[in-house]
Amino acid sequence: MSSDAPPPPTRPGVFTPRKLVALVIVVLGFASDLWTKGWMQERLGMDPDVVHQSDVIEVIPGCFRFQGNWNTGITFGLAAGHTEPILMFTAAACAVILGIVLLSRSPSRLLLVALAMILGGALGNLYDRWKWHKVRDFVVLYVGDWQWPAFNVADTLIVVGVVLILWRELFGHRAPAPAKGTGA
Repeated sequence: MSSDAPPPPTRPGVFTPRKLVALVIVVLGFASDLWTKGWMQERLGMDPDVVHQSDVIEVIPGCFRFQGNWNTGITFGLAAGHTEPILMFTAAACAVILGIVLLSRSPSRLLLVALAMILGGALGNLYDRWKWHKVRDFVVLYVGDWQWPAFNVADTLIVVGVVLILWRELFGHRAPAPAKGTGA
């Protein structure tokens, strides 16, 4: 048997080491998000009944602080107060992403890692929406009076996962398409 032979294609239902790594990333992402949210909720005195009140911990004065915020919407506070539709959409999106991870035939490790990061983050925020009908945010980046909307570990996982997928699609190595008429 030739050592140059490609590995046999995997069936969609087969559990591969890549998929195991992806599921570990999901669990670690979800766990780290919930742990940091719980820890910061306690440290900052975040009360779900008092949305915009918490202690503040300056990490880098003039640039970076921890300050609790309960987000009733999605990214940047959009769709605030529409908890039920957001909850249903997030649950459906999580189910679809999990299905893609488990059934994927893609040989791309990067794609599976990115999807796992997105899923871990989405599950973290889904948990918050289910339990409190809002999401615990606490990381604040700012300069002077300008402030980026508060975010959390789940948001970071989702953004990094999306960036990895975009990177893969824009700059990933692609095999050249076979020339027409070559019989390939």
